Amino acid sequence: MENETTETTGAAQTAPAAQSETDKLVQDDLNKLIGTAFGIAAEQLEAHGAFLPVGLVITYDDELNMVAVAPNTVDGEDESDLDADVMVADLFEALGQQREQNRAAAVVCDIHLPEDATDAIHVMAEHSTGVAVSAVRPYRQGAEGWEFSEPFLEAGEKVIWPA
Repeated sequence: MENETTETTGAAQTAPAAQSETDKLVQDDLNKLIGTAFGIAAEQLEAHGAFLPVGLVITYDDELNMVAVAPNTVDGEDESDLDADVMVADLFEALGQQREQNRAAAVVCDIHLPEDATDAIHVMAEHSTGVAVSAVRPYRQGAEGWEFSEPFLEAGEKVIWPA
């Protein structure tokens, strides 16, 4: 009788442990995507004063890869005429088409925060398990270079893995 109780207790303890491993993987994947996206955007800001939207994925083989789409310029237009919203939509479409190969994905773009009168790096990260988070990191150009505020998180929208 004691063996049966021990086995039942052992099984009950195994299920929460497995769940917490999944939760940890999801959290680690999303943290890796958000941190990498913030880093890429900050590097581009410091080097060029701007950055284009880009996607990041974590494959089932634990590889972190970048996904880019071609800017949609018309002959004769310069970079200031790029439509970042179209590029973001194209990135989400591409990531949605690749979702079977990836465990998690993110899109990073530049946004304006009118209530704070500043711009921000915006990372929309999503995991194949159904978790979506939006990370925002305000920035501004100061007298001595780019200044980055602490990021904040919000619930995200599921676009790549909608169901």
